Amino acid sequence: MCDGREVRFVRVSGPPTFDGFSGELGGTPLIIGRGSESTIRLDDASVSRTHATITLEEDGVHVRDAGSRAGTSVNMMRLEEDESVRLCDSDLLLLGPWKILVRLPGDVPPPSTCAEPETAAATGETPPKPVVGGRGDPLYATRASIFLKLKADGTHDRELGWSEFADKYSRVIAGFARNAGLPAQEADDVLQDVLLGFFRVSDRFEYDPQKGRFRGYLKRVTLNAIRARHRRKRPTTGFDDSVDPPVENDLDAAWDRQWTEQLLQRAMGEARNEVEDRTWQAFELYGVRGVPVDAVAEETGMTPAAIRHAKMRLTKRVREIVGRLRESEG
Repeated sequence: MCDGREVRFVRVSGPPTFDGFSGELGGTPLIIGRGSESTIRLDDASVSRTHATITLEEDGVHVRDAGSRAGTSVNMMRLEEDESVRLCDSDLLLLGPWKILVRLPGDVPPPSTCAEPETAAATGETPPKPVVGGRGDPLYATRASIFLKLKADGTHDRELGWSEFADKYSRVIAGFARNAGLPAQEADDVLQDVLLGFFRVSDRFEYDPQKGRFRGYLKRVTLNAIRARHRRKRPTTGFDDSVDPPVENDLDAAWDRQWTEQLLQRAMGEARNEVEDRTWQAFELYGVRGVPVDAVAEETGMTPAAIRHAKMRLTKRVREIVGRLRESEG
């Protein structure tokens, strides 16, 4: 029997009729749906009366689609009817018009593992490109710490490290600034402030995971840049620089949404390079957008069974990559 545990669900976009949920999950499932009996009620025509359930299993908290009409997605990837997946802290649930951030205090996700190899006979395609990036990859340790490149003595290596750093984190910095209420131009200015400030000290920066995750460090730096913008705009108002700028919801949720979305973008890009174009097209149409499998079969020339198999395999692969990135970067 599993002990109860705290769960929170925070709305990060969607109608304000649902603001969030906080409670303890035990032996009784939480019901998400439009019906009056739902624990988490989402009042929208696109949400089924019983849309999904949240349960506590031996290995953690799970979400299961309960045969909903419009579908349930975890980190952009749709669940099959009655499919159950383990949730991790900072995952994103998509139900109807809502995007909901999952909060699981004290969550320790299982170690990421490499996706199982697939045969050409099983997938109906030519053999995929070699899978890289897991713990067996000799470059894993290097990829896990971009900071070694930023501290490199050689100008060329340092520039490559700087370009990689900017590519990875620009979206989350700028997106957070926009969520904090800054117009596009000022959000871009905050991005430049953060990147240039970090570059100036990167040769002296020591990343120690024991002192906290890099995600939290970058959030503090970005928040300080936003506060500095407020001070420059209102130098005579006595602005208290300990006051956080307004965001759509709570500050941590706004940041974690941006962080998770950039991890997903990177994971999707990595997985995309490991399969044929047709296989990825089928995954995007059926596994992400929710296009009916028969329509995807007609579009791609793949059988429904092959489409479902590709969706299952790529969903597993993307989740594995996200887990690896969370391990290495927070």
